[in-house]
Amino acid sequence: MSVSSTESPPGADQSATQDKFAFLQDITGTQKHRKKTFYQHLLNVYTYLKEHGAPEEVCDAGLFHSIYGTELYEFQDNRITRDVVRGFIGNYAEELVHVFCTTKDRFKVIVHNTMGLSARQARDLCCIEFANKWDQNGDGRYRKQLIMLAETIVRLESGSQ
Repeated sequence: MSVSSTESPPGADQSATQDKFAFLQDITGTQKHRKKTFYQHLLNVYTYLKEHGAPEEVCDAGLFHSIYGTELYEFQDNRITRDVVRGFIGNYAEELVHVFCTTKDRFKVIVHNTMGLSARQARDLCCIEFANKWDQNGDGRYRKQLIMLAETIVRLESGSQ
């Protein structure tokens, strides 16, 4: 699979020519995430979204979806800042990542849109959460949540909120 890179902002901590995949692999390649590396999980989420036709900015948000750590997954690296992430994936995708990482009780909040997000943001976050849960569903533990997310995505795409 051929993937284009997004350059980092001038003055960022990493080389301006380093692509988002190399950057993430360097930072997350040895970090554990269930039975794989954190990088493999991030890449799986990105790949799922890409293969299912998500817009590039949603795929990019999926690639970085837990990079700031989440309520359930602790991760921190001093090379990760919002500015650095924005440099790789842009403003909209970074905002999705930030919401994904910082929202408490994220699943319920995005499925029921209790934050008052736009329909686009709610749908995009549901798509990222779907890909996230799908990648971790080897034992079927997220089956009900995947169904709820799919129903919510269909509802949001049909325009009924």
